[in-house]
Amino acid sequence: MNMQRKIEGVKIPYRPMTEAELSHAERLRAYGGSQREWEKGRITTRLIGEASREKVDSAPLKAKWFCLQLDQRREFAVEKALIEKNIEAFMPRETWVLVRHGRKIETVLPYFPGYMLVRIVPKVEAFAGLLRVKHVRDIVGGAHGYHVVHEGDVEMFKRICTKVDVPRVATDKTMCDGDRADITDGPFAGFMCLVMSVTWSREARAKVAINVQGKVFEIESMPLAFLKKL
Repeated sequence: MNMQRKIEGVKIPYRPMTEAELSHAERLRAYGGSQREWEKGRITTRLIGEASREKVDSAPLKAKWFCLQLDQRREFAVEKALIEKNIEAFMPRETWVLVRHGRKIETVLPYFPGYMLVRIVPKVEAFAGLLRVKHVRDIVGGAHGYHVVHEGDVEMFKRICTKVDVPRVATDKTMCDGDRADITDGPFAGFMCLVMSVTWSREARAKVAINVQGKVFEIESMPLAFLKKL
């Protein structure tokens, strides 16, 4: 037999307190958090404004391309956020055909998962603003500054992504795990990398790691055609 305990007591009437009933100390505690959040948001807006297109348009000769490191699978969300904040962003993408349940499905994926290019006038405030954008983990660079992606490399990479006037480059079929190579094309051109793994397919890719002034960045999908074995 189940026995239930009967709880007896007097019901206490409850109503929310009005602001007038709060003491000065209670008001400070109640509004202190929201005030700090408001101030934080105001500072973030000001800093992000330093990375905007308006700043680039006002000093185009000073503007440079930089590479953001992002949380995985958040590339499109970051791109949307940057566009809404009027920041010039370039996220190269490519179309892949996947086969699921016997059906071919086209899907658009980032060319370099976890990375995106932005063009800003380099300032401490602009970099600080970019790092406050949700899902931005870092800016590619090291102790002596952030890596500048040359305008020519960006333009060449845009042509590669759109397949406009791009010569076909042979892939080194001797490339294997543990090799070292120079990156010859794309936003990471000029870096030496360590090949961590190779995936052979119609367009062979490799997972590589680059060392930027003592700081290591892993790139999940680097076209093997962009690598020159050392």
